[in-house]
Amino acid sequence: MNDTIYADGVTDVTVVGANARVRFHTLVAEGKGKPKAVHAFTLVIPVEALATFGERLPQLTEQLLQSGRLKKVQREPAKASAPN
Repeated sequence: MNDTIYADGVTDVTVVGANARVRFHTLVAEGKGKPKAVHAFTLVIPVEALATFGERLPQLTEQLLQSGRLKKVQREPAKASAPN
């Protein structure tokens, strides 16, 4: 099997027994508004494989930053809510 399946993002991840279910979505234009996320497929893998993937993400992120394919986003600190 040599199929490539495209997704714009991860919708959610749930664990059922010894497996993790990772749901992916694609974005579909709806008029002039914000694109809508539509379910594309579900990947089911052992939780150990998901953990290994998670451990490797920081290395991948660093490679993408160094190559210029990804830019670090400065996030503003959360604003404290006013006391009642």
